[in-house]
Amino acid sequence: MSFLTKEELTELKNQVNIADLISQYVSLVKSGKNYLGLCPFHGEKTPSFNVNAEKGFYHCFGCGKSGDAIDFIKDYKQVGFVDAVKDVADFAGITLNIENNGVEEKDNPNALLYDINNQAARLYHIVLTSTEIGEQARLYLEKRGITSEIIKQFNIGLAPDENDFIFENLAGKFDETVQANSGLFNFSSNKVFDAFQNRIMFPLKNEYGHVVGFSGRKWQEGDTSKAKYINTSATSIFDKSYELYNLDKAKPTISKTREVYLMEGFMDVIAAHKAGIFNVVATMGTALTDKHVKRLRKIAKNYVLIYDGDNAGQNAIYKAIDLIGESKTQIVRVPEGLDPDDYSKKYSLEALANLMENGRIQPTEFLIDYLKPENLSNLQNQLDFIEQMAPVIARVPSITAQDAFIRKLVEILPDFEYNQVEQSVNLKRENVLKSRAETGNFEESFGNFDEEQFSNYPDPGFISGEHEYYESFPLHQQEVIAPVRPQPNLSRSERAEEQLLNRMIYHQNVLQKFADDETFRFVHQRYQNLFEKIILEAMSFDEIDPSHFGTSLDAEEKNLFYQILSLDLPEETSSQELEDLVVVFAKEMEQIKFSELQKQLENAQKLGNKKRELELTIQIINQKKKI
Repeated sequence: MSFLTKEELTELKNQVNIADLISQYVSLVKSGKNYLGLCPFHGEKTPSFNVNAEKGFYHCFGCGKSGDAIDFIKDYKQVGFVDAVKDVADFAGITLNIENNGVEEKDNPNALLYDINNQAARLYHIVLTSTEIGEQARLYLEKRGITSEIIKQFNIGLAPDENDFIFENLAGKFDETVQANSGLFNFSSNKVFDAFQNRIMFPLKNEYGHVVGFSGRKWQEGDTSKAKYINTSATSIFDKSYELYNLDKAKPTISKTREVYLMEGFMDVIAAHKAGIFNVVATMGTALTDKHVKRLRKIAKNYVLIYDGDNAGQNAIYKAIDLIGESKTQIVRVPEGLDPDDYSKKYSLEALANLMENGRIQPTEFLIDYLKPENLSNLQNQLDFIEQMAPVIARVPSITAQDAFIRKLVEILPDFEYNQVEQSVNLKRENVLKSRAETGNFEESFGNFDEEQFSNYPDPGFISGEHEYYESFPLHQQEVIAPVRPQPNLSRSERAEEQLLNRMIYHQNVLQKFADDETFRFVHQRYQNLFEKIILEAMSFDEIDPSHFGTSLDAEEKNLFYQILSLDLPEETSSQELEDLVVVFAKEMEQIKFSELQKQLENAQKLGNKKRELELTIQIINQKKKI
């Protein structure tokens, strides 16, 4: 590999606006000179992730993660240095003469597993796009609306009807351990077989774009295998209860809109993509899990469920609402029992986009229809139905919305009037209010209904079963992040030391002044260590380039360094400021010496050393005068 020089790396970073780069993955808002957002490296509700576009670095005051543009890509996408450099260069539109020459980077323990899966995806794609059997499969896909452009965009491939196609092509490039752990092969009687044979191949990527596994779909009429889809078995990099199809492509849009569509199938996701809706993901042959939801909560606030219109799809919606929560969920019901892909083929891609954007309903309305008993002539069924729905309606914060849902419920109940259902809801409402008061949570956790949206809800006498009523939140709602700047819990002395180090980094004359003073030292060892390394950096390169210096530090030192860089100080400094800072932690140094002398005196008293006691007493008296 041909390495870039320090100057070339610095020039690359200088050409990238780090806030623009990071905003592809994190929702940022302007806060003074900097930008704030929710940290992508640890879960948080209050933003502590700070991006300084002017100086080209980020720092999280919550978890301490820090660095420059290249560091962010390395940490966020979990790739090596070279791949991160290439990614940043691509973002900047710069072509670099840099190659791996087949040498695998060591920073990622799963690099070889990613590599073997990536190479397998490339081979499958070549088979589909460049072979005779691939031509037949392309005709099959074309009939299903999958064009050559979509095949390219989603890197769709074909596993040929051979026992060891992938094994023969990749075995010599990877050792047996990597082969065994990749999920690409089955082992039996000292023989190795490809796990996927004669199937359309959908690469499954994690959010960073690494291929972590595959899902293979049967496509020929004569295929007698039972499973329509088979997935890669669980590996150290693939868990179908955690991964979401298309998250790598959807993540930038999800991060910006804070909204995600959840679907059941790959073809549904592709149909939505063709319709111009990009914040769409799908589970992979499994129900939505808590792992999926926890993963999405890092980037999404609102969830739109658009599952198949059959009974299985509706059951999945019911379970997903319970998992995600009513307040954050909306539902798009696909009519006529169709799935989204079938709907787009029957009516058009434009119709699918319109349905997804404008056909949303609230969970309460869905639940009224979903939980409605088949036999409503039975009085007990009606009572049970009311008992189920009353707490759901009571949790809706808007009284107007509650009224609308009560009216909708009364419409389908033959033996109950409005005031009877309202009484049941009121009883549950009291429980909800009592619960919130006890927990101190007076903010509604079940959703935000706009009173005006329900003010014109039709009177019961005018409601027809053919009408649908729903509330929708803005499609591209941006989460409002309060410009909070968390501060580490530091003593007065520690703050003074950090401020002085900041001045040394940005003012060469300040660094020189204290470097020349052999008696000077910081109170806390971590600041002294950083000070000494800063001096060495300045001696080697004549100046402190934060981007370069950060790469020479270990993780703890690096976080401390960027925390110091993040201090919001005036550009100019003065001799008086420096003297005041030194006085602050010089006093603490004298206090430390005083405490140490007291400990020594206690030890001397225990040992009965009268001479030492007298010496220490005199020293303590003199030391106390300095404090």
